[in-house]
Amino acid sequence: MMNKSEVEFCDFSWNPVTGCENKCEYCFARKQAQRFCGDIRLNKGSSQLQNAGNGLWILEEPFKNNQGKVIPLPVGFEPTLHRYRLPMPAQKKKPANIFVCSMADLFGEWVPDEWIREVLTACAAAPWHNYMFLTKNPEGYLRAAETYGNLENVWLGTSITEPEDMDKIMQLPEGFHRFVCFEPLLGRMDAKRLAGLLGSVDWVIIGAETDQRKAKTIPGRKWIEEIISACRRNNIPVHLKASSEMTAVWGEALIQERPEQLKHEEVIIPHCKECEHSRRTPQGKRGNRYDCGKTNRHIEGRYSRTSPSWCPLRG
Repeated sequence: MMNKSEVEFCDFSWNPVTGCENKCEYCFARKQAQRFCGDIRLNKGSSQLQNAGNGLWILEEPFKNNQGKVIPLPVGFEPTLHRYRLPMPAQKKKPANIFVCSMADLFGEWVPDEWIREVLTACAAAPWHNYMFLTKNPEGYLRAAETYGNLENVWLGTSITEPEDMDKIMQLPEGFHRFVCFEPLLGRMDAKRLAGLLGSVDWVIIGAETDQRKAKTIPGRKWIEEIISACRRNNIPVHLKASSEMTAVWGEALIQERPEQLKHEEVIIPHCKECEHSRRTPQGKRGNRYDCGKTNRHIEGRYSRTSPSWCPLRG
């Protein structure tokens, strides 16, 4: 299934496409791919992989090595469509916030239109989830906008690390929820200009670089405060992404806000024995019979400590 996300504002990360050609020095995903690729040279000779040309690969089933062990990223960080992962959102019935392609840039120029269509079709098949996309190439979102129009449950974001990236905000298409991710924050933004650009944005995320490279950038607290100030002027919720680096820079409890549409209220369904609508009828040695006063249906014994699928409290 999908991986439980370690990112606090997402429930799951889902990677039907992996790999990226951006070559960012601070990229955690590329290093992750190096850990879980096995012998790439050997893997590429396997009939399990389809070579789609131009450095692109397709997997119809999970890739297994000679010992039968599943290798998640058999060609490392080269772009790969894992077609067998496409049904996964529909298999998850509980509404969730799903970060799509945390191990890729789905809207990079090298990604075929067909791959994007397949991923978005899988999203449309499970509309009870929220889907979050993040790219360094927001112009690529036009392919999604032309195909699917405005989807209420789709969040399109762009990654901005330095001041010269700010124009990307204007490339986010209308008709979708839009967010900006300043992660890793590598420079001080033009606060006045930023306040104007953020007027059409629904959410802002700020994160510090967590890599261990020698040239690692530690953002100044003033940089972060100026972005937050621009957000406050536009009534935009702000989320400071949790990390030891961000905590050290911020020096107090992190601001972690999210839009209402991304909040999932946990509905607690009482066990039938404890529910106010449950009617108990003693039946001597046979114990008690339980019936639902809301539906006039009998509650079978195995449901007395959970609740049946037909329970109206399940919605």
